Amino acid sequence: NVMEEVLARGMLEVLPLTHIRGRSLHDSFVIVDEAQSLERNVLLTVLSRLGAGSRVVLTHDVAQRDNLRVGRHDGVAAVIEKLKGHPLFAHITLLRSERSPIAALVTDMLEEISRGPLP
Repeated sequence: NVMEEVLARGMLEVLPLTHIRGRSLHDSFVIVDEAQSLERNVLLTVLSRLGAGSRVVLTHDVAQRDNLRVGRHDGVAAVIEKLKGHPLFAHITLLRSERSPIAALVTDMLEEISRGPLP
């Protein structure tokens, strides 16, 4: 099994964010999933662990912000705004849902609700 071999060789680690403190991640490809729920200081802690030769991908869906402490000012939005235009940074926005049609419908509905009633 390929996954068993990858894990046995230590080529893949799945870590909760609480276990990243005190580490330096060199020559690593880091994926931070569901980053819209992270507070700015938590996201900056993760990003500050990146060492030489590392890359990071943040997955982020603004329609799925569910951390009330984060609100509309999640860490990813702050990082995008601050690093926009820097040569070490790139950002893409995917516009089409890759989930089921019902998931896309519910996402659209939640976005309408979060915008509030139109005047």
